[in-house]
Amino acid sequence: MTIYSVHKVTELPTPLVANAFYLVASGANHLEIYVTGTAASTVRRLLNPSDVAALIKADIDKLGTLEIVDDITARDAMSLSTNAMVLVLDASADSTVNSGAATYAYRQSDASWTKISEAESLDVTLSWANLTGKPTSTAADLDDAVAKRHSHSNSTELGLIGQDANGNLTYNGAAPKIAWDTAAW
Repeated sequence: MTIYSVHKVTELPTPLVANAFYLVASGANHLEIYVTGTAASTVRRLLNPSDVAALIKADIDKLGTLEIVDDITARDAMSLSTNAMVLVLDASADSTVNSGAATYAYRQSDASWTKISEAESLDVTLSWANLTGKPTSTAADLDDAVAKRHSHSNSTELGLIGQDANGNLTYNGAAPKIAWDTAAW
């Protein structure tokens, strides 16, 4: 049967004793605990508040990071053990990217990549042929209609039509004249 010794100290002594607990007072209200194995050189230490804070900080530091790589080959060569976001500067090897960069989210659970944005969409160029929900008229027909919106072969005559103070129709400021002045019947 192994017998353990317990030591209350203010600093870890050298050399250590095998099969021992060392309770090391560190600061006013802190205690570090070390345990040796059957060989004094095998030492384990209980985590302290600083260790826990460092572990939490290390994990938080991994959140929200963005890796940047040159191309899809470099992205695929990454060895990722957590979810990540990666900006690929030349994503043209992706069949959905014509040129330029793209950002991908990596899902660690199934080692999959999902494109979440691409730089080529920053310079959007639209063409009439690719619009959805457009009118059935051609662009040329619409341009022609806009050009003719106030164009009439008789626009001078149409401009002479008006009305008097009583709301009666006038032409060139006077009541319209009937084409015949006499009737021979």
